[in-house]
Amino acid sequence: MKILRLLLILGLIHQVYAQDVSGDAQKGKQDYYDFGCYGCHGYSAKYRVPLVGDTSGVMSSESVFLTYLRLRSEQNPINPANRMPNYGESSLSDEQALDIYAYIKSIDDDPPELDGVAVMTDMLDAAKARGDGIEK
Repeated sequence: MKILRLLLILGLIHQVYAQDVSGDAQKGKQDYYDFGCYGCHGYSAKYRVPLVGDTSGVMSSESVFLTYLRLRSEQNPINPANRMPNYGESSLSDEQALDIYAYIKSIDDDPPELDGVAVMTDMLDAAKARGDGIEK
């Protein structure tokens, strides 16, 4: 609970002192895959535990993101309710963490309209024809 309060406070501070992204999104993309982030956050950081857009307070600033990663390692190493791996500085450098942050921030959170995706339209039509109760 203390971590959540700290993240909330850091998020509020960030609103006053906004900062730019300093990491390298291209390097971060590779680190995102190398460190297995996609396992929980999906290949586009939008699934299971979403990070893209305004869905996670952890992504409100670089400092909150880095603080969360470090607190997970230093103050919350064993917590069965949270499956997030512990990323201490010895396993994930600040530079790598900020690169991952930059990559996640660079992901476009503007999915296409489903009507424009032919395969999705075909799937919805097939489900509707079977009587699955799906409306277009």
